[in-house]
Amino acid sequence: MQVILALAFVSAMSAVSSEVAATDYVVVSEKVNPVMQPKGVPDIVVDCLNNTACAALAEAAAAYVGVPPGTVSGGGALVSVDRAGEEGRYVIRLPAGYQYCRSTIQTISVVPATGDRASVMGASSIKEGVSVYTWTPKRNLGEGKTWVEADYTIIGVREEIAEAQRVAGRCRPYGRTIISCRGASGTNKGQPSCGTVKD
Repeated sequence: MQVILALAFVSAMSAVSSEVAATDYVVVSEKVNPVMQPKGVPDIVVDCLNNTACAALAEAAAAYVGVPPGTVSGGGALVSVDRAGEEGRYVIRLPAGYQYCRSTIQTISVVPATGDRASVMGASSIKEGVSVYTWTPKRNLGEGKTWVEADYTIIGVREEIAEAQRVAGRCRPYGRTIISCRGASGTNKGQPSCGTVKD
């Protein structure tokens, strides 16, 4: 099932776009929360641009990069979702004209939290944003739901200055693994547990 979701202020998109175009950096925040029910359709990605916790993460991410005040604006992301069985693949894309700079991934909850069938999450930076993979196992009837819930905060840099910002060390190169984890504690099937990472 391929679904394209515009998770942003659709009615105010033109106003946001003109504001974003004038800034060197943009911050997008999305919540990834695939839920696998014993029998049912999984939940997917929720925009958290208006969410207070996500807004705080966005501000912290901008401060972490050390960008000058007034050069960061909020933007809407375009999220593509491809869900097949227990696996989910998501791409969180920055607004047009921006490339990946840095990101913060904060894991909220993982179920199952331990063991060989603990839920899995992986994410890699790409030029346009972040590519996410999840695996949430389907349980037997009566065993309950499974999920991986995480807040993604991605900083984009204007294309014209992206390479200079990477050379200066302000932005990371893209094409790298940001997180690869399973469960919420300990080591599960040889993988570390999910937590908070900053790229």
